[in-house]
Amino acid sequence: MNFNQQIAKYVTGNLTTSQLPEIAIEGLQEGLDSDSLLILAGLSKNDNPFEIQEYFEKSLKELNIKLPEKRQAAIIYAIGLIEEIKKGKLEIIKGVYEIKNNAIDSYDFFYESNKYCYDSIGFEKIYGLFDDYFEVKECGHQWNEKKKGKMTEEIKSELFSELLSWKEKTEKAV
Repeated sequence: MNFNQQIAKYVTGNLTTSQLPEIAIEGLQEGLDSDSLLILAGLSKNDNPFEIQEYFEKSLKELNIKLPEKRQAAIIYAIGLIEEIKKGKLEIIKGVYEIKNNAIDSYDFFYESNKYCYDSIGFEKIYGLFDDYFEVKECGHQWNEKKKGKMTEEIKSELFSELLSWKEKTEKAV
């Protein structure tokens, strides 16, 4: 994930203050330049959390970066996870699990739902396919293992297509 996506992950509560130096290193690798960012990157996870937080805040100010609101951060973090899936760094089911449980559920999108779960952000089809995957995977003796395997692979393929489509639509809105 890139620097902004990792900041979003932090805003959603999925990274701790002690992990901010790692985010700073990513920022430097992306070509961002700030005295405080350089200092932050040199800090250890064992350093004083107040000092880490102070340099993080100074870095953002020096780079003229505003922290996203939690709603926006959840979506930015989800997009970063989709990129990880697309690159093959994250297996699709584990990735969708993290998107749903760590990114999307860090904000109350469920409350925003109109007709279907997560339809306010267009995530309802992905959520439905994810649920279908586990229903097929865990079904009892009704289907043989070969049929289950074929169906789960079909669902994973459709999930991948839907994730890419959602990412493309959502990136334009963020």
